Amino acid sequence: MEDIMITSGTSFEGYEISEYGPYRFVQTILSSNFLKEIGSSIADIATDRSSIYQEKLDGAMNEAIKSFKEMAGKTKYNAVVGFHTNVVDYSSNITSVVAAGTLVSIKKEYQSEFEKSVFVRKELYVNNYYDKLVPRAVKIVLASEGKGTRISAWFNNYNMEDIKAIKADIKFTNIYGDEITLTGVDFVFDKTGQSLLKSDYIECKLPDKYIKIISSSKVYIQKYVTSRGVYSCGDDPIDVDLSPLKFKALKMKKGLDAVCNYKSDGLVWTCNCGHVNEGGAEECVICSRKQDEMKNTVSFNYEPMIEEMRQKEYVMEIKDVLMKHIKDIDSGLRMQLLEIMESGLQYEKTRGNMKDTVIEKVENLFLGL
Repeated sequence: MEDIMITSGTSFEGYEISEYGPYRFVQTILSSNFLKEIGSSIADIATDRSSIYQEKLDGAMNEAIKSFKEMAGKTKYNAVVGFHTNVVDYSSNITSVVAAGTLVSIKKEYQSEFEKSVFVRKELYVNNYYDKLVPRAVKIVLASEGKGTRISAWFNNYNMEDIKAIKADIKFTNIYGDEITLTGVDFVFDKTGQSLLKSDYIECKLPDKYIKIISSSKVYIQKYVTSRGVYSCGDDPIDVDLSPLKFKALKMKKGLDAVCNYKSDGLVWTCNCGHVNEGGAEECVICSRKQDEMKNTVSFNYEPMIEEMRQKEYVMEIKDVLMKHIKDIDSGLRMQLLEIMESGLQYEKTRGNMKDTVIEKVENLFLGL
């Protein structure tokens, strides 16, 4: 009986109704003329007699609710919605308390780890990299269930080496621009010799509440251990020079280890992994990406147009700039550019100035992001 949940509403917070049952009611009979005695006079209600009537009525209400729960408990249903009680005076001077509602079956709504109020998880792309064949940190994962913070790091393993452990300093920056560094963190791996290594979770000294306000991370590798020995990186890492939006778009398009856009001056070319290769090299010596597959096939020189757009204030003006150049732009991009403009115009009506967002989307389109 204790398992029966009752509500006067139509649902239970945190539960979903899996099946609706019948509408049921139970009643508890009171003495004849009960309501007539209660309503006989205002004076009576103001005296001690009113408390006697209230006690009788409360007792009858509780008995009706108890009887209803007992009845529901004998069915396959575990809850009641639309529950209500009422005092009924029958023509034969018989008074009763009626309890009624619809029987239902409920179950707890699915709640993933990420939705639990005590569970916090954040994944951060690493904003620096080593331009050499060493383990490359690509992502930091932080998690807390209110009992301390745990941390895991993901590393791209270009050489498919049997890397057993990596010692590194982790620098975090929060939304206020403040920095905090975890020094000498030892990441170990259950599975080695894979292209992407995911370390075991380990305890760290980062406060639970701090996770929510972290905006970026950098990793400085001190040493790493393989079956051949212990090694250090030696050189300082290079900082990523992309906005968070472009950085995320680049990784989604070009891979988790991507840190910059491809570019070439004929003498050398820069791979998506950040390594600068000789102009004649067909593929990157670090990640083996092929140069031909990274080249931008767009023939239109979009940079002057982007610069002109930056001088404007509103999306309508930016669209005017686009229309000046639209006939020279590769046909495969025209429709997408117009869709970006129309979307920006609509959002600008309700969300305010969308200039920067629209320009970034246009630039990303030409960059192939």
